[in-house]
Amino acid sequence: MPPYLLLIGTFAAFIASAGSYFFAKPRLAAVFLTLFYTGSTLLSSSLLSHHPAVLCSIIIVFVALPVLCLLLFAADVQYGLFCTDTSFVFVLVWLLIPLLFSINLIIYLFKDIYA
Repeated sequence: MPPYLLLIGTFAAFIASAGSYFFAKPRLAAVFLTLFYTGSTLLSSSLLSHHPAVLCSIIIVFVALPVLCLLLFAADVQYGLFCTDTSFVFVLVWLLIPLLFSINLIIYLFKDIYA
């Protein structure tokens, strides 16, 4: 799949997940977040296939950390593991999502310009 299609798809999934979250549709937001993270991971791996250290660090910080936070939040809501307000994880997730998209966009533009 061409990188520009992945870039457009991840942007659409990002906008759709933000809209779903804003209109209090958590399941729909979860579906679009899953699409966003899958597309972003594929895009990053296709753009940074020659730089595995950078790719691993981007995946760990911008994909694994937010997914782990969301899983901890879901476990806390379901089972009350922490008995604290863990809604701050959504702030972290919604801060890292645009950064991941921006990083992928910048890398794509640099590869396109210097290719």
